Amino acid sequence: MIIKSISFIAFIGLFSLISVCYADEFSGYTILLEGGESILTENEDGSMILTILNTIPYGVILDDPEYITLLESVLPDNNTTMNAGIIFSSLDGNNISLVRVSNPDYSADTKNLTFVIYPLQFYEGSILADLKEQSENMNPEIVRKAHGTRIFLERGLSVPENDDKFDRCMENCERPGKPPWLICELVCKQ
Repeated sequence: MIIKSISFIAFIGLFSLISVCYADEFSGYTILLEGGESILTENEDGSMILTILNTIPYGVILDDPEYITLLESVLPDNNTTMNAGIIFSSLDGNNISLVRVSNPDYSADTKNLTFVIYPLQFYEGSILADLKEQSENMNPEIVRKAHGTRIFLERGLSVPENDDKFDRCMENCERPGKPPWLICELVCKQ
């Protein structure tokens, strides 16, 4: 009888642990942005200004299914900070770094995309896990020699709680012939 009670308690504990771990999973998607050479300027506070020249004016949403959209529609507002993986490509090879990005600024006239970035010391997410395995410290010399820059932005899915306006917008947006749900989310959050 005692063994059955202990087994039952252990089963309940294990089930609770699995439920908590499952609920804690992060859901989101990756946005791929690409451009040419990059300029990296270091600030006194440890941050850096990254300017990507000749940025392609479209972003690729790496989700199921993948699709391409205008760059301005996928950039977060200035108050948003996101994890990102940056690949600087040069004739000497690639330099991959994980960073936190904020304050995006895109100029359609010059095709330059600028971020404030901070080196990411620790990453435990799953979206950029492939890049984490290859990540190194950012090498300014490779950045100066880079002829191509790719940045993978990690974007989490979040739905405001108890927001009827958001829900109505999503319902109206997700009808047949309307844009995909991801664009709907971006539009409805504004």
